[in-house]
Amino acid sequence: MKRLFLAVALVLTGCSDSSGEAPAGAQAAGYCAFGQTSSLFLIDQTTPYDDTDRAVITESIGTVVDQLGPGDRIVLATIGEHYTQSSRLINACKPGCPEGQGALDSMMGGCSSMKALADERQFMGQLGQTLAPAVKGSASADHSAIMSTIAQWTQAPPGGQPFAHVYIFSDMLENSQAVPWSEFRSMEPDAAMALAEKFRYLPAVQGADVRIVGFGRSHNPGRPPLDPELDARLRGFWTDYFRAGGASVTFEGAIRN
Repeated sequence: MKRLFLAVALVLTGCSDSSGEAPAGAQAAGYCAFGQTSSLFLIDQTTPYDDTDRAVITESIGTVVDQLGPGDRIVLATIGEHYTQSSRLINACKPGCPEGQGALDSMMGGCSSMKALADERQFMGQLGQTLAPAVKGSASADHSAIMSTIAQWTQAPPGGQPFAHVYIFSDMLENSQAVPWSEFRSMEPDAAMALAEKFRYLPAVQGADVRIVGFGRSHNPGRPPLDPELDARLRGFWTDYFRAGGASVTFEGAIRN
């Protein structure tokens, strides 16, 4: 039901406050103190989305939010032409009371389950409102700073808690000033890794679950699949990249569990 609510909010909302502030209820009640994990969701805005992309993003975000426990933090940010252009869309902790808390705890000044439920509804509504512009479309860009953006967010996570889960919706076709696509597309994984190390672009994802959604489509008209050889080489690089940061990575069509 929560996933359906978020999907409807994403479809119907036409405007947003993308300041990155936590929803008021989540902020006021101090739910972050109850959280166990922190999750990062990066949305690549350097390639225009089609209907398939939008459906996948909506489903994936709904899955992530459904899996959050009380107080778990979710950070949603964009990938742009330069890491300094990455926008924080959401940095909030999901409203909810710790398991095992009873009515007496609420009466004694503990977490109020009724208030938490109301705050969660507000959280879901504001989440959908904030995400709507990111899901509905993005402008084409001359550059795509994927590595540096991943490094920026994972090396200094909001709240100071390392991310346990990292979800990236991107074609993963790096095209930054430091690592241009004209070179990246023909590089062997070892050479690309050397550049990532040189520019300090390696992620800090020790023990994290990293999932990539959207890999495998080219930038050519109609965005057909990548050439099999190129696909394998890039897949090998990103696997090495996240392994160097301490995590394993999976490439998925959508996040469904």
